[in-house]
Amino acid sequence: TTEIPLGRIGKPEEFAAAVTFLASERASYITGVSLAVDGGWIKNIL
Repeated sequence: TTEIPLGRIGKPEEFAAAVTFLASERASYITGVSLAVDGGWIKNIL
């Protein structure tokens, strides 16, 4: 977890919240996206 900027592993409900949003009517204008739910980890490898 020291490699993750937020300092912890994501909780299942945090991943579920992203999926729930993308499946909801609130995301109706989103047609394609790569959504990193990773606590900022991807920024460490770029």
